[in-house]
Amino acid sequence: MRRAFRSPLALLLLLSAFAWAPLLAPGYFLRAHDAAHSIFWLVEFDQGIRDGFLWPRWVPDHALGYGYPLFTFYAPLVFYIGEIFVLLGASFVLAVKLTWGLAFVLSAITMYGFARRLWGPWPGFAAGLLYLFAPYHFVIIYVRAALAEFLAFALFPWVLHAFWNLLEGVETARAPRAAKDHHVQGSPSHRHLALAGLSFGLILMTHSVTVIFFPPFLAALVFYWLLLEWRRTRVLPARKALYALAAALLGMGLAAIFLLPAIGESAFIVQQQWLPDTYNYANQFIFPHQLLALDWGFGFALPGPEDGMSQQVGLWLLILGLFATPLAWRFRPRRADAWLGFVLAALVALFFTTAASRFLWDALPFMALIQFPFRLLALSSLGMALAAAGLLAGLLPRLHRDAAIPATVLALAATIVLGSYAYARPQHTPIDQRDQSPVAVTDFEVAYPDMLGSTAFAPEGPPSDTPKKSAYLSGQPLPLAGVIAGQGKVESVRHGAGSEEVRVFASTPVTLQFYTYWYPGWRAFVNGRETTIRAEGPQGLITLDLPAGEHHVRIRFTNTPLRTVASLISIFTLILLLFLWLRGLRGWTAKRV
Repeated sequence: MRRAFRSPLALLLLLSAFAWAPLLAPGYFLRAHDAAHSIFWLVEFDQGIRDGFLWPRWVPDHALGYGYPLFTFYAPLVFYIGEIFVLLGASFVLAVKLTWGLAFVLSAITMYGFARRLWGPWPGFAAGLLYLFAPYHFVIIYVRAALAEFLAFALFPWVLHAFWNLLEGVETARAPRAAKDHHVQGSPSHRHLALAGLSFGLILMTHSVTVIFFPPFLAALVFYWLLLEWRRTRVLPARKALYALAAALLGMGLAAIFLLPAIGESAFIVQQQWLPDTYNYANQFIFPHQLLALDWGFGFALPGPEDGMSQQVGLWLLILGLFATPLAWRFRPRRADAWLGFVLAALVALFFTTAASRFLWDALPFMALIQFPFRLLALSSLGMALAAAGLLAGLLPRLHRDAAIPATVLALAATIVLGSYAYARPQHTPIDQRDQSPVAVTDFEVAYPDMLGSTAFAPEGPPSDTPKKSAYLSGQPLPLAGVIAGQGKVESVRHGAGSEEVRVFASTPVTLQFYTYWYPGWRAFVNGRETTIRAEGPQGLITLDLPAGEHHVRIRFTNTPLRTVASLISIFTLILLLFLWLRGLRGWTAKRV
């Protein structure tokens, strides 16, 4: 304990246990909004990995068994993390809990790292604690159970840190010739470029909605930092701007494997099913008094001010991140101009959560994909935690000139933890094996039929019943296909996450129909030879014709040219990032020697 008190990071990690300790309890919190998804989507992802897909895109059990290209449109990075724990032997629930816990710790570490870079260890400690115990952080996990969004929350400070280091590491236009030559041979800026590109690429693959609002937020901050550089040096920071743009392009290149198919295939799904009335941003704006309210609940966000969940900012975030900002004008911290940027960023994010910003939401159609304005509380928490760190950086030297462990920070830590500890209380529920199996998807879709997805090739939209539904619910073997014309019998051989195999005994020519949505990328093989398939029927199912006789028929979900190109771009970018990092590391090592 004494050593922890000497190390701000160690103390921060120790106090983080108050946030993630509920994960140690038996069971889960299945009453949380998306809790079931956090488990059964990992089940679906695991099936894809075990069926030989390094990047699973198709989930076989959605749409009552017709399947759905979920991971073409839903960023999968968090499920890769969960899958590592599954492959190491963890149950699906334990793997999800470990992923939650890892993200909790990461949020503390990444915020501490960035704030420490700006203002030192103890301000970094305070920022990490404020960010970790932000009320919206607990809403994401224990009320909403939004796993991917929770991981994105943890990565936000890392991305800002990486871009800050990139801009700091790039030489200005007035740098000495020798410095420029060293830069060309390999300098820290190459390493920072690789890390910035990597961090941005990973955030783009973490949470699909984050792709909508975080890049503009990052771009605005980077632009602000460049303006500060211009003001300070009176030289246009063109080189720094180009490096920041290069990092963004590298990040998009790394995430191309997800971004290009998600954009290019968006017309192939019924997008309106992702934006029902309950997800309409116009009904979800936060009322100003809700930002200050201290109430808590496990219900849903509803039209009007009577929401069932908290949408508060957090008392200490408000006090230190906004209300106490006048103190910073008297006790100016280092990098006061950067501190002001975080205050402004927090205020803008809060503005976008309120109905006063509706004219901007209406003017920018892509904003509708954010669905819930309260998601931007993550950005306000980010900005206010950093603003609080800057404020404390100006105050602490005057309050504790010779103290290695500022008593004010320790007292503040106690109040932050105690103030938010009551929110770290999920509604624990028992969990059984059925909740960790493919049938959990069917159970959910039966309970919430409006949540079924369908493709644009299904004229009738989401199904109300399928040949697989009763088999799922009764625990019987799944029927994979059937003869819809001619005389024949079908025997199921193997059911995979992106593949199906049957044996057909046809006494006449037959038309065979798999109980699987047709979607670009599906291919069929009859007795080892590829054959043509088509979408047929009101649900647009995979259909093919067979001659009389016995046939082994296999279908498999494969890459389209777009997916192949996207994968190659990501692989090339990953190699380029590794090259830049190694080159920058060589320059950094040489400089230290």
